Amino acid sequence: MKKIILMSSFLLLLGACSSNTETTKEEKPKKRISTEQQENKNDMTQKELNEQLKKEATKANFVEINVDNPPNGKRIYIDGEVSILTEGGGIDTFTLTSKEDNNEYGIYKIELANTTDAVYSEGDIVRIYGTVNDKDETGMPKILATILEKK
Repeated sequence: MKKIILMSSFLLLLGACSSNTETTKEEKPKKRISTEQQENKNDMTQKELNEQLKKEATKANFVEINVDNPPNGKRIYIDGEVSILTEGGGIDTFTLTSKEDNNEYGIYKIELANTTDAVYSEGDIVRIYGTVNDKDETGMPKILATILEKK
């Protein structure tokens, strides 16, 4: 009788362990799939990110951006002349002077993480793509840019 009870207990224990193993095996692939899907969403190449920024960007309007509460994060592009260039640390800083639609000039502080590796210097006419990012210490609109195209 003791052998039957012991054998039954052993079989129940073995059955419980084997069903947990199967459940664990089923859960792991589900987690991997959802993790892979999430990684694929966030795995855009820099080229794809640049193309997306170019599609979504609108022409900058100095009057709209040069306010107390600028539209931070707004994707824009600006055509203008590079001046006061400071290179270093992977991020270049320069002033960009643009001619606005109303024949006036807009002056922006640009912080460029140059993902296109475009070569440029002071006096060059360029187009930058980036996002509005508040104002600098002097009150000039600050733009965080990742794309620069020489005109």
